[in-house]
Amino acid sequence: MIAWFTKNGVAANLTMLLLVIGGLISSFTAKTELFPDFSLDMVAVRVPFLGASPEEVEELVIVRIEEALQGVNGIKEINSTASEGYGAVTVTVNKGYPVSKLKDDIKTRVDAIPSFPANTERPIVEEILIPKDVIRVSVYGEASEVEIKKIAQRIRDELTEIEGISQVSLEGVRAYELSIELTENDLRKYGLSFDQVVSIVRANSLDLPGGMIKAQGGEIQLRTKEQAYDAYDFENIVLLTRPDGGLVYLKDVATIKDGLEESDLLSHFNDKMAATILVREVGNENPLEISAAVYDYVDNVAPIWIPEGITLEAWIDTSFYLQGRIDMLLENGIIGFVLVLVSLAIFLRPSLAFFVAIGIPVSFLATLAIGPLVGITVNLISLFAFILVLGIVVDDAIVVGESVFTEFQKNGPGVDSAIKGTHRVSTPVTFAVITTMVAFVPIFLLPGMAGKFMGVIPWVVIPTLGFSLVQSKLVLPYHLSLCKVGDKSGREKLNLFSRLQRSISDWLERFIQTTYQRWLRRAIKWRWYTSALFGLLFVASIALPISGIIRFVFFPSVPSDYILASLTMIEGTPASETEKAVKILDAALEEIREEDKAAGEIDPVKNKLVSLGSAGSSGGPAASGASSTGSNIGQIILELAKSETSDSNANDVVERWRQKVGEIPGAKRLKFEANASGPVGLPVDVQLTGRDFSKLKQASLEIQEKLREVEGLYDIRDTYSEGKRELKIRLKDDARSLGINAADLGRQVRNAFYGAEVQRVQRDKEDVKIMVRYPRSQRESLGDLENMRIVTASGARVPIGEVAEIEMGVGYPAISRLDRKRIIKIQAEADKSVITTEEIAKKVYGEILPEVLQRYPSVTPAMGGEAKDLAESKPVLIGGSLLVLACIYMLLAIPFKSYSQPLIVISVIPFGVAGSIVGHLYGFQDLSLLSFIGMIAMAGVVVNDSLVLVERINTLREDGMSLFDAVRIGGMQRFRAILLTSVTTFVGLIPILHETSLQAQFLIPMATSLAFGVAFATFITLILVPCFYLILEDFKWIVGKWWHGLVRPPKAG
Repeated sequence: MIAWFTKNGVAANLTMLLLVIGGLISSFTAKTELFPDFSLDMVAVRVPFLGASPEEVEELVIVRIEEALQGVNGIKEINSTASEGYGAVTVTVNKGYPVSKLKDDIKTRVDAIPSFPANTERPIVEEILIPKDVIRVSVYGEASEVEIKKIAQRIRDELTEIEGISQVSLEGVRAYELSIELTENDLRKYGLSFDQVVSIVRANSLDLPGGMIKAQGGEIQLRTKEQAYDAYDFENIVLLTRPDGGLVYLKDVATIKDGLEESDLLSHFNDKMAATILVREVGNENPLEISAAVYDYVDNVAPIWIPEGITLEAWIDTSFYLQGRIDMLLENGIIGFVLVLVSLAIFLRPSLAFFVAIGIPVSFLATLAIGPLVGITVNLISLFAFILVLGIVVDDAIVVGESVFTEFQKNGPGVDSAIKGTHRVSTPVTFAVITTMVAFVPIFLLPGMAGKFMGVIPWVVIPTLGFSLVQSKLVLPYHLSLCKVGDKSGREKLNLFSRLQRSISDWLERFIQTTYQRWLRRAIKWRWYTSALFGLLFVASIALPISGIIRFVFFPSVPSDYILASLTMIEGTPASETEKAVKILDAALEEIREEDKAAGEIDPVKNKLVSLGSAGSSGGPAASGASSTGSNIGQIILELAKSETSDSNANDVVERWRQKVGEIPGAKRLKFEANASGPVGLPVDVQLTGRDFSKLKQASLEIQEKLREVEGLYDIRDTYSEGKRELKIRLKDDARSLGINAADLGRQVRNAFYGAEVQRVQRDKEDVKIMVRYPRSQRESLGDLENMRIVTASGARVPIGEVAEIEMGVGYPAISRLDRKRIIKIQAEADKSVITTEEIAKKVYGEILPEVLQRYPSVTPAMGGEAKDLAESKPVLIGGSLLVLACIYMLLAIPFKSYSQPLIVISVIPFGVAGSIVGHLYGFQDLSLLSFIGMIAMAGVVVNDSLVLVERINTLREDGMSLFDAVRIGGMQRFRAILLTSVTTFVGLIPILHETSLQAQFLIPMATSLAFGVAFATFITLILVPCFYLILEDFKWIVGKWWHGLVRPPKAG
């Protein structure tokens, strides 16, 4: 086939054009997204139970759902949380089980539950997906909250009208609510109860279809239209008719407020009242186009009608990172192409170098062409994979090009030489590429979120390498046959550049013939000493991580472009006190900003959002999507100046901020998040389960005390804390004679203090709750509860104290459960520059937990967070690596036709790993999962080089050359090819190693492993592989002598 394509240039060119055109078409139509679409293998059941305490939510909602799900197939784990007014059950699906089927089974079971309380809303059952936030727009200025919200709503509506944008939502604003407030005195005055008012309002505010009249002239629809929508409509609802015929309207009895709901939610953007609009990517929408459309709207459309004093700011633009990685791929692709071109041109010839280097874009475009078939989209992870494979994609083409060039030098250029040169390395190149593909298989096996994210990488790398092989076998030989290179005569006619290039090429050949040959002779002569020396170097490199000089972390700590400061006060803290605490935080931040400005540095803060009553993710690269609400919660989100231009990074700002803030009175927890973390959990996340909750609490406190003694751990807390004070109301036995039951008592108290929801009306695309309750002034003290009157079955009104006992207590702020048991989670953050993931796991699970829990035998610990990720990933990586080595061994045994020679190639991989480890001293980097991926790519290059060298030595021996001469000549003949593959890989990665952008920080560990591993492995391949080859022959000789010494020929007669 190689000969046919080489002789048939049309077929070769059409093959390449097919790949290129297919890739170009696909590049314009390929789906562009922030992250790849994949299932998180989780299903959530959410049930709002407004006004209920966490204990009520647990008992009446969570437990019933958990019992209903018992025995459902496909469930791996059930996590439940009961919080104030809300219950959530999250089901983790067994790997490989269809998520959609389990979701349907769960929905069927939940819908069949007959006994949910009347005040719960409809359960929502949905698969959990990664929210793809693209950009936020904050609307802020000198205006009221209602005015800001109305402007934000119009902006939201206009954004959704833009083509390519479909999901837009509002954040940081309260919902509309119409409140009908009734005082106890007014109710007594008119002889009304809450239930009566609610019933009358419901009966007089409705639209009801009445059928139709089928007249001769046509059908006429009948409709009762009395739905009230605003305060005026509700005010004029008739409540009573007096005996004299006079009417009592709702406005005569109640105060009606048409405004925003009663909550403590408030947000300020850059110190002004604000609302935030979140734009998300769904379906096939393009985040880059969404971002561009939003910026265009903010800059050009909105200013036409936005009132004076109101400002719009687009920020937290996550598409910036997608565009940045695309730019990085293009930039490094161009640089890589140029460097490959220059490197090959210097040592080979410019025309030959061009045809070899063209394999980079062809292979990439070919992979894009099949992208829709294998699910490859343009996203942050697939671009990461393209950048990874950039350094190794043309290694096979380089070997083929060098072999053909050598043939040209011997027999002159032409088709026959191109065919012969390609055939000479065809087998080793093919198996080298296949072994590199196999090396990426363990990434498919990674468990958890890391596996979900990283699983995209092999889907990009493997096809790209495959198409590179096709290019080098079917297309490249024909193109090389067109090059008239290799003839050493006629140099006097060459231009200056060509003469310089020939001089460098000649110098390399002299270096190979003299210096390299001399060193190789010595190395193979003293091969055992040479191997021992390299062995010592290997041991020294392995000692670096063992001794802690180079540390291992599961995922590198990368400073983000965003900072999230979350403040949680003691449960029950009023919003006014939380606001004071947030102002302390804000004032400390402003001090830092003023200090930097005074020092002539760039203001580290670009935008600032301060929120009260709600906390969630920053929306940056580390966004988790989780959120919580309450009067005791405050949050500050900062968008920093980009790392490329800033004088300080997020970690620096946080460290100064933390020191300036100090201790905040009444604060239960203050957490700073400044890392653009990967798909991993918390550094410490210990889960304690048991029947006795008091034992769990005591064990948790002791463990936390021990954790505080561990250097490098901070923000140590658990998920249990004393909740709000609560009044527990119980019906007296003698109250039942009045016709009052527990349901009547609970309903009347709820209606008065939380409110009775009369109905919901649609207004401005938003559901507006119509609530009936006491005025705010009559819901602020214990005396207001004592003054409440309970309506008996006869209509009499009696003080609540006569029919109910009131007891003061403390409730839970939230209750967590794991597999139907209550659970306490102990969590902590870690300074990765002080303590690593492995050190944390050893300290926590190897020392602290056994010591503490021996006193609490009923408490069972479970591993979570990074420690769990690491524990699950380690055996997979080790097992996968062993599987890959076995596959590589079998693949190498086929071309070598030997059981022992594959060991020569495989034995070089550990030395390449050693080089990768030593390379992490550059920039004082930590080893991580990303480093491991770089080592996989490095192993492919090492195997490629070693395979080509060993195969050449075998060929020379088959041609009759002596063992030592074959080893020596083989090394010399493959020196240039091995050097070029290594040089092009290393120099192609240099730009990434010196990148300062945020997205580059995730690539640097991978680039370090690949670049330095390949650089070190070059010397290993050129020196150590020949030594290993001869050592293997030594072993064969020794075993042969030993065998023949045991098996003696029989003596004659």
